[in-house]
Amino acid sequence: MAATYQQISNIHQIHRDWLSKLDFYQDELKIFQNELAQVIRRFPKRLSMQEHVDEYRKIILKKLEHIDNYRNTISLQEVSLLDLEVKDQSLITKHKLLEYDLQQFFQGMERMKQGFRRFVSRNN
Repeated sequence: MAATYQQISNIHQIHRDWLSKLDFYQDELKIFQNELAQVIRRFPKRLSMQEHVDEYRKIILKKLEHIDNYRNTISLQEVSLLDLEVKDQSLITKHKLLEYDLQQFFQGMERMKQGFRRFVSRNN
């Protein structure tokens, strides 16, 4: 069964919304990297602080990698939206799977931000 024009239009809009949210998180993660640099400048000799900063740097780099991967997946789905031969139910299924993955990622970002904010506020 082919996807309808309305379904394809809705998916396209959702992709744009996701890309905007991913842009926002990428900008936020870059701010977090700057904040970590400030924390480490404040406490250059505290080994435990260095370990926490390194842990957050790894988390941030992983989150940035996920953002790149999600952008790539969204781009591939956008190409599929343009391909008249592929407009079948598998398109909807792939979209739903990506939607679930992104919801998990967005929730994880919010949890990480809360922990990060507590860490930075305690060390400023």
